[in-house]
Amino acid sequence: MKSKLLQLVILLLIPFIMGSCSKFISQVGFPAADEMFITSGDGDIQKPYTPVGHLIYIRNGFRIPLPLLGFIPFKDVDPDYELKTEVQQRIKQMGGDGLINMQITYKPAKVRWYLLGALSSGGSVTIIGTVIKR
Repeated sequence: MKSKLLQLVILLLIPFIMGSCSKFISQVGFPAADEMFITSGDGDIQKPYTPVGHLIYIRNGFRIPLPLLGFIPFKDVDPDYELKTEVQQRIKQMGGDGLINMQITYKPAKVRWYLLGALSSGGSVTIIGTVIKR
């Protein structure tokens, strides 16, 4: 019984051990022509593109900096929302369909609990990059 259990454990461990030593390669392609292309780099782009301009997007959140009212998130910043809505609209307005060399600087909302919400902030996000036309 013990030898069969040992054989079963060995048979289950061998594929796991052999599989964990293998190399994983993933190649990411361009999205379809009608979809937005956004990346933080530009070194691996094979297709030709035309730079359209430079994008600088800054958004600051808002909280009333008074005691107790600072706990209420009126307009906190969400970088994912800003990137998927506002930044993509700005890219289209500039005549581009992609953003390369993107850099995001994000400061989350800060609630000052020890001051009962006074001097709280809604955070900020800055998105910088080069708008391109594929």
